[in-house]
Amino acid sequence: MKYHFKILEADFISLKNHLYPGDLNEAVSIAICGRANNGATFLVHKIINVPHELCVRKPDFIQWPTTQLLNELPNLVKKNMAIFKIHSHPGGYSKFSELDDKSDYEFFESIYGWYDNSELHGSLVLLPNNSFFGRVVNENLTFNEIEKFSRVGREIVINYKNNFSVSNPNSINLRNIQTLGEGTLKLLSQMTIGVVGCSGTGSPVIEQLARLGAGKLILVDPDKIEYKNLNRIINATLNDADNKSYKVEVLKRAIDSMGFNTDLETINTNICEDAEAIESLSKCDILFGCMDSIDGRQILNTVSSFYLIPYIDVGVKIISDKRGGIEQICGTVHYIIPGESSLQSRGVFTAEELRSTNLLRVDQEEYNRQKKSGYIVDINVEAPAVISINMFAASLAVNEFLSHIHPIKNEKLEEFDIIRFSLTDFYLMNEQSLDPIDIYLKKYVGRGDIKPIINMPQFTNHA
Repeated sequence: MKYHFKILEADFISLKNHLYPGDLNEAVSIAICGRANNGATFLVHKIINVPHELCVRKPDFIQWPTTQLLNELPNLVKKNMAIFKIHSHPGGYSKFSELDDKSDYEFFESIYGWYDNSELHGSLVLLPNNSFFGRVVNENLTFNEIEKFSRVGREIVINYKNNFSVSNPNSINLRNIQTLGEGTLKLLSQMTIGVVGCSGTGSPVIEQLARLGAGKLILVDPDKIEYKNLNRIINATLNDADNKSYKVEVLKRAIDSMGFNTDLETINTNICEDAEAIESLSKCDILFGCMDSIDGRQILNTVSSFYLIPYIDVGVKIISDKRGGIEQICGTVHYIIPGESSLQSRGVFTAEELRSTNLLRVDQEEYNRQKKSGYIVDINVEAPAVISINMFAASLAVNEFLSHIHPIKNEKLEEFDIIRFSLTDFYLMNEQSLDPIDIYLKKYVGRGDIKPIINMPQFTNHA
């Protein structure tokens, strides 16, 4: 089994400042982590920095009290959270020392005295160059190496313990390497990317990601190709509409023929109703939302928070002038960092609109009754769309993603939390999100797998 440790950039900064205060002595922190991917992925939910003044600290030694952790242990055991001990090696020593081994044996023997299960915990070292190395520990006090470390913020930093190479570096990937560099192409070839919504904006997003050399794409869309889709779904044909082919399968067929060796997982269900789709998306390194539905976007935002996955939302709007013409063609690309603002806190939709769209999905008759009575917002509107507008928005979104794994911007990334465009007023603008933190989602950051999954009642019966 391959193990993965994920941390938000804000928590990493707190951790680095504590472990390296500038005095060249070791320091220690505890990371409280949720679990995912059958216990192979660890997601930092909370950092406990052990005060320096309570420790005996030397350049190659630390002795620390467990009082803070002991006070929290009953609640951690109840929630079955993983415990990671993290300390520094100011001299840059990139292995666990004999003293580290002895300390870990004693510490985790005590931890397993509290837990009545065999779930894994772990130990990490943060080096001065900002890189981690580490291991998981089991109930028998044996260790296994952690192979992947991710920092999630405005930059997406993913480090692998073992090196790997890009397939066909001098052939089909040549132009990608020349533009982005071999390091970025290596990273892309190892990334798992989820795209929810495979129609107007989704299909050009998927096309670009595949041709950029993404390692794995998880495509989610419940719908089949219709004749009205043929004007904007890349690679869809009249034959697909005749046969009512699933959108995800049409796109898989096209990507398989490209020759980039992209692995494909297709899910032809609605994420609002399919817990297994959410489980698949929880393994992603980034999520793209290419949906009109408010409830789908809210769920994807929630998955982002629970599993520490950055989320790019793509939205296009065409507003009629009600006289047979167009008043406005516009769109927005949002970059969402887990634990910070959400689509709802940014005003993309309201709580009332979310309630309305959920009701429409589960009980259309009751929705119509409440709409007629004026008790609910009318959101049952299908907007027109054409490929040129959707491809413009999709390209903005994919290039925005690239800027978070490769330095292609001259300005700071926080200036691009939100990108807005209008083709009628002809502007392209970017801005930093100054919207409030989503308090509900904040408390679930890094919680990983819980029951029901992402704490949503419609998934209560999921095993």
